[in-house]
Amino acid sequence: MYIPIERIMVNQQFANAEMALKKIGTYLVQQQIVAEPYVDSLLRRQQQYGVYIGNFVALPHAEEQAQQWIIDEGVFLFQVPDGVDFGTTAEAKIATILFVVVLKEKQLSFLQEIAFFCSDIQNVRLLSDAVTPQQIQQILLDEE
Repeated sequence: MYIPIERIMVNQQFANAEMALKKIGTYLVQQQIVAEPYVDSLLRRQQQYGVYIGNFVALPHAEEQAQQWIIDEGVFLFQVPDGVDFGTTAEAKIATILFVVVLKEKQLSFLQEIAFFCSDIQNVRLLSDAVTPQQIQQILLDEE
């Protein structure tokens, strides 16, 4: 799976899931990937359904109706070495890798591809331990 170097962010830190989504959303708006309302949709999606998929991975994405606020499509990876909790007070769900999917079409198939890749904990460990965006990009390309 290919993600451009400039869309891979390493060594990120977030206090909690809400702050992570707000900061990521702000970044996407600043990069002119999405319009401002998309960020609210990211937050609602997490609150309603959760975006944690297991193996220390979260797949933040907006609700289906948020497609109208997508300006430029793409997939982003945010590496969070210290983790960020996408769970509840009753059950922590720590994610160290966040794949942010901003697609109008083929979103479901890309989410499935990411979920399959991350079902192997060794792949997640490699992503978590990588130091540079180039290393992460190569790990993703090696799995194709």
